[in-house]
Amino acid sequence: MLTNIELERAQDIILNHVTVLQVESLPLLQALGRVVSEDVLAEHDLPPYAQAAMDGYAVPEGECGQYRVIERLLPGEMPGASLGPGQATGVATGGPLPDGVVAVVPQEAVEINGEYITYNGAVVYGSNIKPPGENFRKGDLLVRQGASLSPGMASVLAAYGKNEVTVYRKPQVAILSLGPDIISCRETPAPGQMRDSNGLHLAALVMQEQGQVIGVEVAGADSTAQIGQRFQKLLHCSDLLITIGGAAHGIGDQAFPLLKHNRADLLFWGIKIKPGSHSGAAAFGEKLVISLSGNPAACAVGYHLLVAPVLRAMQNLKPYQAHLSAESVNVFLKKGGPRRFLLASATCDQSGWSVIILPGQKSSMTQAFLRNCNALIDLPAGHPPVEKGAKLSIVLTRPAYGGGQ
Repeated sequence: MLTNIELERAQDIILNHVTVLQVESLPLLQALGRVVSEDVLAEHDLPPYAQAAMDGYAVPEGECGQYRVIERLLPGEMPGASLGPGQATGVATGGPLPDGVVAVVPQEAVEINGEYITYNGAVVYGSNIKPPGENFRKGDLLVRQGASLSPGMASVLAAYGKNEVTVYRKPQVAILSLGPDIISCRETPAPGQMRDSNGLHLAALVMQEQGQVIGVEVAGADSTAQIGQRFQKLLHCSDLLITIGGAAHGIGDQAFPLLKHNRADLLFWGIKIKPGSHSGAAAFGEKLVISLSGNPAACAVGYHLLVAPVLRAMQNLKPYQAHLSAESVNVFLKKGGPRRFLLASATCDQSGWSVIILPGQKSSMTQAFLRNCNALIDLPAGHPPVEKGAKLSIVLTRPAYGGGQ
């Protein structure tokens, strides 16, 4: 087993054990937000035929002035005859047009006299006509593989009569918090006990990545045998099991002994970063277990660097968000030490990206969670203090999946 390794090596090891999940076909509303598993192409032009862009009268070529209305179409009706010289057809917005039409003149621009209309304006070829394929041509890419299905995409698919779409199955994720002093967030702690807030935090982050949380459990004061049984139960019904806490090698730390006792294929333990150095991973066949620190900030950093890429890869997405350059709005006075990740809030305007270093950067603190914490600042090992205006490397932590075309 590898110990105390570089972050990128740890990420590569984990991703080498990821299997892309199977696909399933879902109704459009149930598939909203899910990752589309294949390109969806336009099966025909949309609209499939020329349509009126407004209520009015379809007229033929030539300057006439007065036209005889041969029919007035209601919404949903098809033309019964082609237009000849001096003839017109009343049409509704979005309705089909008769053969021989060159323009639609607005209803309010004509004078009606029985079965005749008078239009004194110029007939401009193609005016107020939506040509076939104005929205999409046959073969156009509507939704790209890897897109997160949006309401707008669902609307376009519905316009093509598609009631379902094929998406990747949601990763099934279980979360187990370790430590005899940790209790459920629904309980009242006794002296020396702490509520489990990490489990709920990670569950919410997993759901942002379209994962399905099948269990958030707390081992608490369970015996070693009971914890092992709970671990095996969660592992059996999940694709990925996250353990929280007890990931160091101190007295009473449970994560490493738990995995070893259950005969896991231990992949690595310890990463050269701060916070989150006490992180590890193991494999059980095609299933993964990722162990994170119990300190809230370290747990969050570990999730974004180790767990989120796995969830994306399981859905056949690019696992990593791009590194961006951003200007620091404030300062961070610590310097030196290992590679460090800071919780941050990033924004972008006309001048580029800027980033605020959030308060509460100690691994045990949670102040940053109350702010718009949407990025990590990546500081190299041995970094100097961060000054205001410094150019920093950041990684956005919110999902940013592709769209349609």
